[in-house]
Amino acid sequence: MKTLILCDRDSTDYLGIDIGSELQTAVEETGGETDLVVLNGDDLHPCLGCFQCWVKTPGMCKQTRDAANDVAREEIQSDAVVFVSRITYGGYSYDTKSFLDRSIQNISPYFTTINGMMRHRRRYARYPAMITLGYGDPTDRELETFTDLAHHNALNMRPPKDFVFTARDAAEIRQSVQQVTSTLSGEVRP
Repeated sequence: MKTLILCDRDSTDYLGIDIGSELQTAVEETGGETDLVVLNGDDLHPCLGCFQCWVKTPGMCKQTRDAANDVAREEIQSDAVVFVSRITYGGYSYDTKSFLDRSIQNISPYFTTINGMMRHRRRYARYPAMITLGYGDPTDRELETFTDLAHHNALNMRPPKDFVFTARDAAEIRQSVQQVTSTLSGEVRP
């Protein structure tokens, strides 16, 4: 099983923990194949809103001077994607949001109704399971907003399964890393 771990820059040293590296090590110890990408919003060009990735060059952003196309392609080719993002006012970190904006190429511009909700149609027949690990020191309301946001973002990709874990301190981070690993091994493994 291939897992793509997408981390923001803050996660490389949060409370003295490199969350992505710990997660990568834990997943690989269970026999999983991983690729770890540390996202840098400063290196990703902002989405132009031109929608060429939807209609002119389906599945490919016209901007090619950064890594967004490569990471978006790897996302679709993975069995699971884990987003590691600092919770910022109930939303994703700048680095994570910068990539998510550019990954719209992986969904179709057309809509369908699923369970009474309007959603994008699938561009591809298969999508990876999605796991989000939010960390930081959010208020209870920000934590609730983040969890809801992550689940709703996953709905557009319509993964076979999606999970959200959150952590506020070092102990919770280590516990969340184990929860993600257990989820990948038990509920996501094909």
